[in-house]
Amino acid sequence: MRVDPTSFNPVLGYKLDPGEPGLAYSAPASMSILRVLTQEVSNYLAFKKEAMRQGGFIISGGIYLDLRKRGGFLAAVAGKTKVFMYIPGDKNTLESKNLQNSEQSQNQPDSKQEIERKIQELQQRITQTQDPLEREKLERELTLLEMALSSFKASLKLPQFLIGSLLDTMV
Repeated sequence: MRVDPTSFNPVLGYKLDPGEPGLAYSAPASMSILRVLTQEVSNYLAFKKEAMRQGGFIISGGIYLDLRKRGGFLAAVAGKTKVFMYIPGDKNTLESKNLQNSEQSQNQPDSKQEIERKIQELQQRITQTQDPLEREKLERELTLLEMALSSFKASLKLPQFLIGSLLDTMV
């Protein structure tokens, strides 16, 4: 029995999403995983570059490949890159912009003032709530924020992604 090389290792064609940088070239099934993975890694790096340009960073993300049998190989027929970015000041309202301007004049870091503000909000909510489960949840959040604030006072530098994720979970 003779195996036809074109049916055992077919050439797969790829398309890029609209606006996605890169070249849409085909690859044999045996090389398809490498081809798709290379494109998705370049997309991930582009997202990372964009986050850094905006003063943020990638919190988490991943590259996902759609693998299917093509000919005699397990081939990547599609890929997807998903990232979650944190960009400070992305959700600013006019009120918070005014708050930041006054904080900068006091020569204190924005995140320290933000943590202090959230601590005050949580303390008010704890005194107002009657539900014991809600109170316990609020007290845990308060403890986390107090730990972050104490690191500022002790001149310890927490990674920015940790401070950002703490603030985002408390919103």
